[in-house]
Amino acid sequence: MSQFIVAQPEKCIGCHTCEVACAVAHTGTPLLAAQRYFPRLKVIKSSQVSVPVMCHQCNNAPCVSACPVAALYKGELGMIATRRHSCIDCKSCVIACPFGAIEIVSKPEEKPLIVKCDLCADQSDGPACIHVCPTGALTLMTAAGLTQRQQQKQQRAAAESQLNGPYLQEVETHG
Repeated sequence: MSQFIVAQPEKCIGCHTCEVACAVAHTGTPLLAAQRYFPRLKVIKSSQVSVPVMCHQCNNAPCVSACPVAALYKGELGMIATRRHSCIDCKSCVIACPFGAIEIVSKPEEKPLIVKCDLCADQSDGPACIHVCPTGALTLMTAAGLTQRQQQKQQRAAAESQLNGPYLQEVETHG
């Protein structure tokens, strides 16, 4: 299992700080010109909630399967990586992504740019979006963290089963 970022919409305030940090991390400059502002995640806002959306690093990534020229591939540690020089701008990966987390940016006389979360692979301290989020709405999910969440859910389900068990048996018996 590869790592991925989990967003908690109930904590997101829609400030877009994560987008800016992502773009700065990938351009290497704090001064963002409009033509260079390509964050690898997007904050989608509705009237009730804001949700940061980014690549989930799917195990059987449909974007990888859909790419006819292998511009997207499963790289080291299972992370979905990109080969910019291979992209033909067909947008098959954009259509295949179930999360809407891929964008292709095309400019005349330049190779298309595949814009998707790479967990700030070039950053020594990990994903920039996580470090700057003022509410802690973003967290890095690892295999250990996923196992811990699974165990917590199982324990809650077992506890609820014990609480509801005698009642359910009574209903079934006298039902």
